[in-house]
Amino acid sequence: MSGQSSNDDIYLFIMRHGEAEAPRLDDKSRQLTPLGREQAKTAALWLKDQYCQKGSVDLALVSPYRRAKQTHDMVSLDIIANKVENNEDIVPEGSPRLVSDYIDGLLHAAVNSKKPIKKLLVVSHMPLVSYLVDELCQSYTTSLFSTASIAVIKYSLKEHKGTLVTHYQGL
Repeated sequence: MSGQSSNDDIYLFIMRHGEAEAPRLDDKSRQLTPLGREQAKTAALWLKDQYCQKGSVDLALVSPYRRAKQTHDMVSLDIIANKVENNEDIVPEGSPRLVSDYIDGLLHAAVNSKKPIKKLLVVSHMPLVSYLVDELCQSYTTSLFSTASIAVIKYSLKEHKGTLVTHYQGL
């Protein structure tokens, strides 16, 4: 199966929220559309089938924006996060370098703990998700993310960088 390999593997799942309502003055409160909910549900089923057969991730970092929280809620119907952190840095205009450094720090801090992080889900927005994949992989290809798509990165603690394994583009 796709997600099965050595015990040292760390997987990062970088996900864009599902389709949201049209832009408005208060971008933070935009909600998912019915299609956006379906996209998130379908993406979660793909992720569970391919990489999260036990139905869990160790940590989910979720944007505080409503559409990202709702996306995570839909994913949580199939994949439970052992810990969820709402993170103010993973917003559309967030700094990919800051977020990458934060993720690297979390992974390193947890490596010798009782609860190492082997699977981490980030639910955020364009353009941050695209730039974050570039920053984590040091590749700078600026992949486009359709709504509710997921980039899967295998991350090396030793090298402080990841390798893009696949990019699920969703419905």
